Amino acid sequence: MATMNDVAKLAGVSRGTVSNYINGVTVKTESQKKIRAAIAELKYIPNTAARQLKTSRSNLVVFIIPTTRTPLFSELTYKVQQDLQAHGFKMILCNSNNDIQEELEYIQMAKMQKAAGIITMSYSDLLAHVSSDLPVVSIEKQIADTISCISADNYQGGRIAAAQLHRSGAKKLLLVSRLTEKTKSNYGIRVRGFEDYCHEHQLDYYLFSAPVHEEEFYKQLDAFLHDRYAYGVDYDGIFTVADQYADFTENVLRALGVTAPKQVQIIGFDGGKMYPNQPRHISSIRQPVDKIAMKCVENLEKILSGEKVDVAPLTLLPVKFVQGQTTN
Repeated sequence: MATMNDVAKLAGVSRGTVSNYINGVTVKTESQKKIRAAIAELKYIPNTAARQLKTSRSNLVVFIIPTTRTPLFSELTYKVQQDLQAHGFKMILCNSNNDIQEELEYIQMAKMQKAAGIITMSYSDLLAHVSSDLPVVSIEKQIADTISCISADNYQGGRIAAAQLHRSGAKKLLLVSRLTEKTKSNYGIRVRGFEDYCHEHQLDYYLFSAPVHEEEFYKQLDAFLHDRYAYGVDYDGIFTVADQYADFTENVLRALGVTAPKQVQIIGFDGGKMYPNQPRHISSIRQPVDKIAMKCVENLEKILSGEKVDVAPLTLLPVKFVQGQTTN
């Protein structure tokens, strides 16, 4: 098992510098990078009991996520846990069900447990409930200008989806979204990217959006698709702001005798898989899950070590189109 001396030797710094870094004392940026690399290579696990005595903080990081029941969130949870472990942290997983009361309870728990920090994927207004003495890194929704936020480039993703349908020859486009106050920071930006591309290229499209609870949204989307196709309005290109909506749309259309990609091309957003070798069915805009997780943990560790983190306005990571079986 690697020791602090091993880390110091590999990093080319003193043992005291490694100790300072682990205990949250500011060290030179170059030394921080060398120590992080050495810890990762050696799989060094710090003596967290000793660190907690010195810093009054544990090695626990609270990860708050709406749910783990979607492929993307499940994959993201796994990646965050792996990256935290590589940096000597343990993760407490908290499913919030998009409920602000549950999120606030988890934040309070983090404070009581003297957690090292919080990584949160929340679409609620948490500004009044986070304090400067508890480091926070946010995913997708920016809580405040002073809090680090990591996000996939939702706007560019919307543009890429529109461009892909345009290049494939689709002429009658449908944009499916569920715009609510909570989804403005992700779905809303994807919609704007898609619409901007369509306006720039003079493409006709129709926006279906219902600001309702998800269960009611599916009912309204089902009724809308049945109504449109019953009256002969046959869209040949569809972009939905999430993969689950794309999957639902394809199932409804298949029941109506409309198949993808022969009669309609469908693109979702997220691109997650339940397991690595799962064949990709829905063509999608793929979020860079590995990079999101890595950047969150890197920024959290920088905050804990006193290193300055660029938090304004937010860190956008590139997305890409991934081919499935619902586009040509």
